[in-house]
Amino acid sequence: MALGIVEWSILIITAAFGILVILFLLQTFIKRRSAWSILISLVLGFLAGLVAIINELWFADSFILNTIFQSLHLNLYGFHFFFFYIFFEQLISKKFNSIRLSIMIGLILLQTIGLWSVIYYRLNSISADLAWVLADIGNWTPAIFVYTFGIIIYIKTYIYTKEIKPILFCIALIFVDIGFIISFLNDYYFIANVFGVSLSKPDIIDFVGSIGNVFPSVGIIMFVITYLVDINYIYRLPNDIYLLMVLTKVGTPLHTVKLKTRKKIRIEEVLLSGMISAINSVFKEIFKKDTVINEISSEGISIIMKAGDNILSLVITDKPTYFLEKALSRYVKAFEKEFEKEIKSGIKDLVVFDRAIDLLHSIFPFFIIEKSGV
Repeated sequence: MALGIVEWSILIITAAFGILVILFLLQTFIKRRSAWSILISLVLGFLAGLVAIINELWFADSFILNTIFQSLHLNLYGFHFFFFYIFFEQLISKKFNSIRLSIMIGLILLQTIGLWSVIYYRLNSISADLAWVLADIGNWTPAIFVYTFGIIIYIKTYIYTKEIKPILFCIALIFVDIGFIISFLNDYYFIANVFGVSLSKPDIIDFVGSIGNVFPSVGIIMFVITYLVDINYIYRLPNDIYLLMVLTKVGTPLHTVKLKTRKKIRIEEVLLSGMISAINSVFKEIFKKDTVINEISSEGISIIMKAGDNILSLVITDKPTYFLEKALSRYVKAFEKEFEKEIKSGIKDLVVFDRAIDLLHSIFPFFIIEKSGV
């Protein structure tokens, strides 16, 4: 069977997603570093391509199965976009933006209703044009929405980090975005005709539409290559994180890491540890609970805290995010495991804790440490 541009594009995209799934699974199981939302997104993207390939190879001549697998293929891509959106939200915040989340849920529901209505109409020999309108709008709209959202985030990340990788990821997403914009332009004339507006499609639209799948292929390949260059790189957070500190439960500082940031603030570490200790002591005394406060927030600055059995770890940031909180929880456990004997013996020489810097690259891939050291 001769493969055209569309078939080759699907094969390339599916293979790229498969490679990324394997690499992210290795990160999850070997380095205990996970980003479940992007992993699910990649798995769904791989499955969508796999369904399309199976459909082309075995069900191209079966009207019923071809229709079902076509709808399944596109619907899996829709949920791939949704979980990619979840990943981007987790990069920038602890909570989802209610407006963006509502838009994404609405678009995925629109696509799902449209695609499975196509099956119903076709099986009952009814025109499925209107159902395809819903499915098409629910296909390229969330893709453009999500990838544009990601482009903005990676631009902000580059402004913060000045690293080249966010720009490469940004360019990759732009290529994918262009592919779906072309899909929109191609479908625009079909949608207009469904609603009784007769429009003549220019030849250039037909030509661009015929090569539209090339752009997502290029984008996904760029994404894979950028990731392969540095296998430890998953993401950066596009906001300032000023300081990481580890304290004993009574407030004695054990280890401090100062981080490179855009905005400069001076943090008195002794005062900070004393304040945290005093606040937790008052909290326990008033409420009679042996717990610590998880977060102290003000305009533009937050202190996030996570407690272990014998230590308390905190970060100071301008914006709490999902990944920052999860990483801090992992760090507390890793620090206690690494220095279990030293912590329990109450060692006075804090130099021994300097090797905790080795934990940062794996747990906090988004940290940029000041060159002056710890």
